[in-house]
Amino acid sequence: MPTTIFSANSLDEWLTHLEQLHPKEIELGLTRISEVGERLNLIHFDAKVITVAGTNGKGTTCAYLERILIDAGFKVGVYSSPHIHRYNERLRINLLELDDQLHCEAFEVIEVARQNISLSYFEFATLACLYLLQQQQCDYILLEVGLGGRLDATNMVESDISVVTTIGIDHVDWLGSDREAIGYEKAGVFRANKPAICGDLEVPTSIIDHANAISAQLKLASQDFKFTIINDLFWSWHGKKTLSPIKQTLMPIQNASTALAVIEALELDIPSSILISSIEKASLAGRLQQLNGFNCDFYIDVAHNPQSAEYLALQIKRLRAEKGEDCKVHAIVGMLADKDMTSTLSAINEQITDYNFVNLHCHRGARAEMLLKAYHNSKNNNHNVTCFENVASAVDKVANNVNASDIIIVFGSFHTVSDILTNWQG
Repeated sequence: MPTTIFSANSLDEWLTHLEQLHPKEIELGLTRISEVGERLNLIHFDAKVITVAGTNGKGTTCAYLERILIDAGFKVGVYSSPHIHRYNERLRINLLELDDQLHCEAFEVIEVARQNISLSYFEFATLACLYLLQQQQCDYILLEVGLGGRLDATNMVESDISVVTTIGIDHVDWLGSDREAIGYEKAGVFRANKPAICGDLEVPTSIIDHANAISAQLKLASQDFKFTIINDLFWSWHGKKTLSPIKQTLMPIQNASTALAVIEALELDIPSSILISSIEKASLAGRLQQLNGFNCDFYIDVAHNPQSAEYLALQIKRLRAEKGEDCKVHAIVGMLADKDMTSTLSAINEQITDYNFVNLHCHRGARAEMLLKAYHNSKNNNHNVTCFENVASAVDKVANNVNASDIIIVFGSFHTVSDILTNWQG
């Protein structure tokens, strides 16, 4: 047992404690967290557990599933990370966050149970949220994987259905530098003889091989389920049954298709009308989220790697087409220094009129000059570019020099979006 048991009176005090507990910000592995999880019976749940991994699309896939299951009458808990604006965002029960006091009480339980085991911030938070999910007695629990899959803290929980959304190049220092290596890590969430859903349209062989090796019941996009674009407004989904027409929104159709495949694997008798309406009204903060109070259309998005930037480019292209030929797109970008900035910018350059790079004032945050250097190495780099000290100064300058027909898009990191919301919401 530790000499003293830490205690705090506020959530902020607890979060400061969590940041100081472990020598490494990220340390993959299940040994330490599983030992604490076993002590608190946080490995097996009475609820149906759905674990969602993937390079991009985890959050929106969970949001689609959450909306469908709630509309079908179930009590649904969602654990996700990282948060954008407040720690409490990491845990939702039927779309509602829990108050600070409940989180503090959960932290106290974990602090006592861990004894002399050192836990990272993410591991401690995961255990605390799992404890709260256990107390809430949900029908369904959605666990969004933090990093990778095989060695991520969430993977200590025995799930009923596992999902891999997409495979892209990100977190190469931990997961590998190619899609096959990363696919293997993500497929680590699969369970023997249980449903496994992969929404990637070009699935890596490593995912199929691992599923076969453990006899997981693998269902693949474009093979076992698929979506079809009808026109600029509607799309349809095809699994064991067809859903059509479904209205297009700013949320990714590919992830909606994956969520519907999960619902099909659950064998729930949910009417088509509920499935369609739930897909159409699902939303998630920081995913092409529109903010009010600006002189033109203003969006924020957490896209931070080439794959997510490519999808964001497609959405911006759609928005530009709706606005007309006079529409200019002003990008405000802040990124972490360990991201592939050059490829990320290359993926979206064609849809941007001018760039405004900002210093990101956080651990691993890149300076605007680093983004500028990456931009000069990117494709189609013929934009007007300005560098700013921070996000707020960039927004102040850009927002006051736009036309009503223009678009402002802020992207590059959860931290960048958080800075916007901090200033926007006060």
